[in-house]
Amino acid sequence: MDRIYTNRIPGSERIHIEIARHEIADLLDDLPDENPEWFDATKKLRAILAQANNTFTEATR
Repeated sequence: MDRIYTNRIPGSERIHIEIARHEIADLLDDLPDENPEWFDATKKLRAILAQANNTFTEATR
């Protein structure tokens, strides 16, 4: 995660993080199976990471 962009515009505050392909699996290892106690944002992040991992895996076949 070498590039992180910060949007500081009032009302639109957010960050944009570039995650390298090889880092996705590491993050998924840290978030193994969805936990019902997670915040919705964590569940969404894990779903995005899982989809990205699947997309990259299929692209290399």
